[in-house]
Amino acid sequence: MLTTLFKNILYISLFFFISCNSSKKMAKAPEIIYSDGDSFNTKNEPEIKDAALRKKYAEYLEVDSGDIKNIKLYRFIDEWINTPYLMGGNSKQGIDCSAFVQRLYNSVYQVNVPRTSVTQFFHNNVEPFGGKQYLTEGDLVFFKTIKGTTVSHVGFYLANNYFVHASSSYGVSIARLDSPYWKSKYVACGRIKQRK
Repeated sequence: MLTTLFKNILYISLFFFISCNSSKKMAKAPEIIYSDGDSFNTKNEPEIKDAALRKKYAEYLEVDSGDIKNIKLYRFIDEWINTPYLMGGNSKQGIDCSAFVQRLYNSVYQVNVPRTSVTQFFHNNVEPFGGKQYLTEGDLVFFKTIKGTTVSHVGFYLANNYFVHASSSYGVSIARLDSPYWKSKYVACGRIKQRK
């Protein structure tokens, strides 16, 4: 009887020892790669962020995520999207259309463009053209939103009839070139000659 009791205690002890040991192995945390001492990132975190950015803007523009190639451009847009509009503004507290285009070109392409939509339109570095069917990513789109002016608004063409701009109603936002409002205000397009 004592031997049976001893065997049972031994089996129970062995069972708990094995089960506890195996659960410790299962509970092992995944390896984390540390950088800069405090913060941690997985090796592919930048790729994951870029893939999410491509997906986000592909949905906005109604294109395949593989069509979003200029990730530097979309990082810039994502950083500025929803910044409020401010006439004469040039910061995250408020920015106007031409300052936004100027900053975008400088940050993404390292190309300087003039400060106002009118000077951008007439600048010798901007080649104007009328046919919207020739638009490619990076072209400027000019509009007349104020009577008595040649041009009073500018945006940056993305793809699939979408452009990004600083709108007085929505701040930095993406709009459709063929929407009734923008279609009625359209003047011309312009291509920056130095664009890389």
